[in-house]
Amino acid sequence: MTKLNCFFLITVISVAINYSCDSNLSKPKLPEKEKKELKIEQISKSKDCIETMYKVPVELNLIDIKEINATILVDLKYGTNDNFMKKKLYHRINKAYLQKDVATRLSACQDFLNQIKPGFKLLIYDAVRPVSVQQKMWDALDSIPLKERVKFVSNPKNRSLHNFGAAVDLTICNEKGEILDMGAGYDEIRKIAYPKLESYFLNTGELKPFQVENRELLRKVMRKEGFRNIPTEWWHFNACSRKQAILKYQVLMNEP
Repeated sequence: MTKLNCFFLITVISVAINYSCDSNLSKPKLPEKEKKELKIEQISKSKDCIETMYKVPVELNLIDIKEINATILVDLKYGTNDNFMKKKLYHRINKAYLQKDVATRLSACQDFLNQIKPGFKLLIYDAVRPVSVQQKMWDALDSIPLKERVKFVSNPKNRSLHNFGAAVDLTICNEKGEILDMGAGYDEIRKIAYPKLESYFLNTGELKPFQVENRELLRKVMRKEGFRNIPTEWWHFNACSRKQAILKYQVLMNEP
């Protein structure tokens, strides 16, 4: 080893030792209380905790429906395996987030429902939905022709009102907490779920009058605050048009 190389090696080792020592000396000893708070903060950052999850929705003006009306029930199907995909699609979203003005209107719908049917409650299946999840749904149905597929899942390129927090999927529970029979389940792809074909299925006997009455009750409650049902899903209601949503709201692209 040359003298120059030897000198360089000694210099590097010396700098490293000094840096390590200085770093240790420069770190003040924290009181136990501050240590505990620091530890909690580190744990919070390392996990997808609720506090971290709140940040992005708040920036988009989204709000948990429970903050507006705690009586509304929530069962986010895409946070479970109980959906048409048969797998969990939400890994951090565990609350029904909507635009604040939309949530306020939905709260008024719940108040109206309680007036006409005391003890009955709205049950939300889905609210805001990230575009990333919308894409997974769209891709999963690629065997269905495009014209039919858009009746069930909006093309993520065009955005769904769910992506803005301006649409909600929901049903009604009675005063005993039982879900009303709508004649077709949530996420049902079959045409028996189409509101526009209810008369046909009533005539065939595949839908019972009380099942259609339950659907009509849901539509009556939601229309009270200007929510509009779509022709192919009894559970889906839009708070506004897509054009209005683009002008008023931001899109949630990914899970917070």
